[in-house]
Amino acid sequence: MPLVHCRQCGKSFGAKPGRIASGRAKFCSRECAAAARRLTRTIQCEWCHKPVPQRKAMQRFCSRACAASAAHAATHGKPPTHRACRTCGATFTPANHADLHCSMQCRISDMQGRGGNGLFEDPWASGAIPPDRYGKDLYRTPDVWLGF
Repeated sequence: MPLVHCRQCGKSFGAKPGRIASGRAKFCSRECAAAARRLTRTIQCEWCHKPVPQRKAMQRFCSRACAASAAHAATHGKPPTHRACRTCGATFTPANHADLHCSMQCRISDMQGRGGNGLFEDPWASGAIPPDRYGKDLYRTPDVWLGF
């Protein structure tokens, strides 16, 4: 059997080649393996950079709040620092990725210039749907599902 050095105490011990190949021949005894698990290592939090005792093998953050902040930043990223307004061309700093206009007035004028967004337009008011001549009520009833 090949000789391997214990990672905890440094003593040489014999291990089967299959255990060495799989990476399981690290300690000479269960006592050395338990002592190695009890050792606390200090890592640096990836978000706030504070030193933290490592409790788990894959621990990267000091708290759940730091982990959530890092996940949010990785998912959403940062908005661009400056962008040109779609309507007037003025340079502005957007609050998020979806901001294309510098103000609400520019957004409204852009929607009116393009004919609205089509979500809450009233087809009866525009004449696209004529009233039902044979119905009991010539006045339309609002449709909750369609939004008009």
